[in-house]
Amino acid sequence: MHTEIKRWGNSAAIRLSSKLLAATRLEISSLISIEVEGNRIIIQALPEETGRRLSLPYSEEDLLAGLTPETAHADALAELSAVETGD
Repeated sequence: MHTEIKRWGNSAAIRLSSKLLAATRLEISSLISIEVEGNRIIIQALPEETGRRLSLPYSEEDLLAGLTPETAHADALAELSAVETGD
């Protein structure tokens, strides 16, 4: 398989086809390790027992606690014009 490195924000990204993921028994959200050996980039699935997901400092619930329309600045939302809504 040949592919191309693309820009993704300030980073670089490659796309992995569903066939490639299936052949390697990987799926979206699979935990992997990435290593460099010489001029090779090696991507490997982590063993299932390593199956610990990233532990981020805040949960979604923490981030949304106390959020109201006022604290979310919903009162400052612009109204869409007819051009924007297609009317």
